[in-house]
Amino acid sequence: MAEQIKQIIRCPKEPNGEGLLCRFCSVVSQKNDIKPKYKLRALVSIIKELEPKLKSILTTNPKIRKFQVDMTLDVDTANNCLIISEDLRSFRSGNFSQNKKEQAERLDTALCILGAPRFTSGRHYWEVDVGTSKVWNVGICKESVNRQGKIVLSSEHGFLTVGLCLTPLWVSPQLHRVGIFLDVGMRSTSFYNVGDGCHIYTFNKISVSEPWRPFFAHKRGTQEDQTFLTSASAPIYSRESK
Repeated sequence: MAEQIKQIIRCPKEPNGEGLLCRFCSVVSQKNDIKPKYKLRALVSIIKELEPKLKSILTTNPKIRKFQVDMTLDVDTANNCLIISEDLRSFRSGNFSQNKKEQAERLDTALCILGAPRFTSGRHYWEVDVGTSKVWNVGICKESVNRQGKIVLSSEHGFLTVGLCLTPLWVSPQLHRVGIFLDVGMRSTSFYNVGDGCHIYTFNKISVSEPWRPFFAHKRGTQEDQTFLTSASAPIYSRESK
């Protein structure tokens, strides 16, 4: 309690010297209105005690890398404006149609592409190098998702993704490489920041009634604003798409 009182005394005062000004907002409180929050103090103590365990839980488990898959892109699903590298591991958005043949599995409007694998069982891990792209979205989607016209990136429509700016489930702009771990048996898929190993988000109780496909979305931009895909077992690929 003594320490709490000291903290209150240290708070800056308003111009007339009566109220205490919060350091983090513009709220002014009178001394008589400030009361200790014992439940909050107890909660803070518990969090401090559990912090090491939380850090351990919410980080990438190195063991998941043994489930790495050889990830390549499915060109038959690529939007017509996407330019795919010859090794089928990276892509960027172009300014003109690439004149790919029309087919039902192709995403005709959204700048998206699916990965070649189809997952119906087991555990699978891969990484996506997004470089310095300003807008991107990666994850998984059901085989049966709508591919014609506008698509809605939500779990209700069969998409389980994280991204930068493109969806409400956004991530830090400092994130340059995303790890994705799909465990069909446990009905979950998790996302990690490969740079620091931190856990981003986990979707639980996912459907297992049909295959899941790796999913990648981009926006039309400059040549410098590109998305790059890299297999977890491979080195970072060149950022120059062919």
